[in-house]
Amino acid sequence: MNMMKDSNRLGDLSSSEQLIRDLYIDLRKKVNYWASQTKQTAQARMGYVGQHLVSVVTGYSGGKSGARGKDLILNADDYAEIKTCYRVDQLGKCLDCHSVVASIELKCAYCNSENIERKQDSKWLLSIRNDDEFEKILEPKFYYLVLFDLQNIKNPNKIRASIWKVDSHNIGFVYCMIDYYLNIRSKSKSKAPFNLWPFQLKFYLMLPKLIYRSYILDNNIKTEIFHKEDHIIDFPKPFHSYSSASNLTKEKVIEFAQSIGFEGNKDLDKKELILQVDTFMKDSGGFNEQRVMQLAKSLYYRDIKEHMRKIPKKFRKFISL
Repeated sequence: MNMMKDSNRLGDLSSSEQLIRDLYIDLRKKVNYWASQTKQTAQARMGYVGQHLVSVVTGYSGGKSGARGKDLILNADDYAEIKTCYRVDQLGKCLDCHSVVASIELKCAYCNSENIERKQDSKWLLSIRNDDEFEKILEPKFYYLVLFDLQNIKNPNKIRASIWKVDSHNIGFVYCMIDYYLNIRSKSKSKAPFNLWPFQLKFYLMLPKLIYRSYILDNNIKTEIFHKEDHIIDFPKPFHSYSSASNLTKEKVIEFAQSIGFEGNKDLDKKELILQVDTFMKDSGGFNEQRVMQLAKSLYYRDIKEHMRKIPKKFRKFISL
């Protein structure tokens, strides 16, 4: 039966589910079958599927460019970039005999153990290789971040698909890009791309707006969020969740606390002070957009201020330097 129908269209919920059936469910079944035969990886190239899904959900067409050019055409002047992170079919490890365990295996094939470590360490990569690419990192109006992961890491069958929309001009994104290129990358021998980890502090500092979420189980798709416009801003988890972040020093915690109107006990150690800040925020409205921006400024402002001459002029209108 030919499932390609002219009724499928951009901006339509049923079309988004048909797209997942055609480009995800059917493909994954076949890849897993051949993986069981050849013992090769069960991963498929998911980046392009993410691009198709963003087009259907947002209603915007792509630029026919694949890995190069403009991923999403918003209008004659504006475009967006799409990044896909795929955490579903990563290899695991048996904690008893230390053998590799495929994502489709519920037990270790060598010792039959169910004591399996499932990996979920994939991330979005933003590559800035030179000054020219650094200047252009803010050209896309938005970055759409697609994530396929497991709702429960111990159950490889129920998959969650999410899309967040990030405004490239919000200060959290701008500060992270400047800090990466002028501080982190400049000191790195590998010159690795910027690693944006789902659900970590830098992700939340970018004020990601959750515009799409569905759950996939066998042939069934349950769409929980489907919206062409801005939907839900994801705010950080409790502040103390990030107390081990390397750039979150006690001095920066104090600066952030003062910026939101809280004078904590400066004699406390960093973790105790962060817990005080957490309590204050919980009693006064929690994390909100203004507080996230204040946190971004407290974390990065002093570290990038010394590089002011190297910061492109087009960046400066989005930050306070």
